[in-house]
Amino acid sequence: MPFETPHDGAGTVVTWPTTATRYTVTNIVVSFTDPAAEDEKINVAHLGQTTGETARTLDLPLAGSASGDTGRTVQFDYVGSTLINDKSTGTLSITVGGSSLLSKGGTVQSSTLTLATNDAIRGQVTILIDR
Repeated sequence: MPFETPHDGAGTVVTWPTTATRYTVTNIVVSFTDPAAEDEKINVAHLGQTTGETARTLDLPLAGSASGDTGRTVQFDYVGSTLINDKSTGTLSITVGGSSLLSKGGTVQSSTLTLATNDAIRGQVTILIDR
């Protein structure tokens, strides 16, 4: 039985910045979370509460920094010897099977390159995506 949507990452193309470098990617994680979510509370509900009573919560005692964190990151692993500079900016483009999944500006948060015996040179990068 054929799948109606892609069920694996075959045919995925990643470029960073767009049209500059095409990466041979082995893994991609796209994370969209709201750093200003209102539901971040400490649960202080207890067994002494009655059935149907609203669960008790407290606001978080400390607020997180809002220093440019959009809550949107893309992390990908790739094969190759290109070390991507931290703080570099550009447009990240991800296409899956010829359809655009993401094309947004971003800034590199971190980048690593691993060189080991009996393995390909591999890199990993995390890019903070603009809202």
